[in-house]
Amino acid sequence: MKLKAASIAVVAVLAVGGSATACGGGGGGGGNSTPPSSTPQTPQQSQTPKASQMPTDSTPRLAVGQTLHISTSPAELARPIPPGAADVTLLEVRVSKDFDVQKAEPGKQVVIWKFKVTNTGPDEFDLYPLTAPSRWTSNAQVATPGLFLGDVGDSLQPDPRPGESVTGSEAAVVPDQDGVLEFADRSGNPLFEIAVTR
Repeated sequence: MKLKAASIAVVAVLAVGGSATACGGGGGGGGNSTPPSSTPQTPQQSQTPKASQMPTDSTPRLAVGQTLHISTSPAELARPIPPGAADVTLLEVRVSKDFDVQKAEPGKQVVIWKFKVTNTGPDEFDLYPLTAPSRWTSNAQVATPGLFLGDVGDSLQPDPRPGESVTGSEAAVVPDQDGVLEFADRSGNPLFEIAVTR
């Protein structure tokens, strides 16, 4: 009797152990049904935000006192413009609603920035991309900066030859909010951005 009871106990233990192994194996084998559907979803969900953040993270932000090396693409206009390379230092950023002879319209402000540009390339450096920001972003709204017709005094000119430096100011009219001025070359490739606070 004791032998029968012991064998039943061993069989019961083996059955429980076998079912536990089957469950463990079923978890791995069942991975063909449950884990594949949950496993791919997790990487996809984590990859989507990273991909959408990459474009904003790739444009460097230039702060006052900081120097950034930039490269511009060639452009075909009335005369071909070769690719350029320069070190750009942001010397000053300020805002005004009443500047020189031009007043900003209601809801607008004038942003004035001052650069030092040192041509590090082999050809004359085209300053136009640094005088006309490509866009203004504030509160998730995008606008095209307006032309400022007033006089900023020390305008950023002339285009520097290889090894030369030029220092000067430029301005644009933008919505009356904190925001970001974005600069791009003539081909539309982003160069850098400047944060503007009132």
